[in-house]
Amino acid sequence: MVQTLTTQIEIAAPPEVVRSVFLDFDQYKEWHPSWLSIAVVDPAKRPADLQPKDVLKVGLKTYYFNPTVVENTPSCFSWLGNLYGLLLGTHQFHFTPSEQTPGGTTLVHKEDFSGAIAFMFRSGWSAAKSTGGNFEQFNQDLKAAAEKVAH
Repeated sequence: MVQTLTTQIEIAAPPEVVRSVFLDFDQYKEWHPSWLSIAVVDPAKRPADLQPKDVLKVGLKTYYFNPTVVENTPSCFSWLGNLYGLLLGTHQFHFTPSEQTPGGTTLVHKEDFSGAIAFMFRSGWSAAKSTGGNFEQFNQDLKAAAEKVAH
């Protein structure tokens, strides 16, 4: 059964600015120190040019993993991560024009978890709470970085 964790934030910057800040992987350490690194495995490719099946290397404080890009469009960036076959996660970032913040962006940051241990991401469970908190912090950090660029 798929468990979905969804967060959302309003950002006072246009979607193209938010997406540009999001795709500037080299700058993550400046605005989101929880991620040690994020890089494109193929050095010939820029993040904006990634296609489905391209591979990333993501370094978090507790582990590294190599997700595969699923989608890279002006309105969505997503990847599929795999934790030893026990947990699959489709991590998604949706950049849409805000209906609440004129000229701004509604960022929907979500992940669909499946696999043998996906049950740990049920609402109320500690893995869901911890991961949701991490998503919220990422959202706040991206908001601050994008709004700094936009203003």
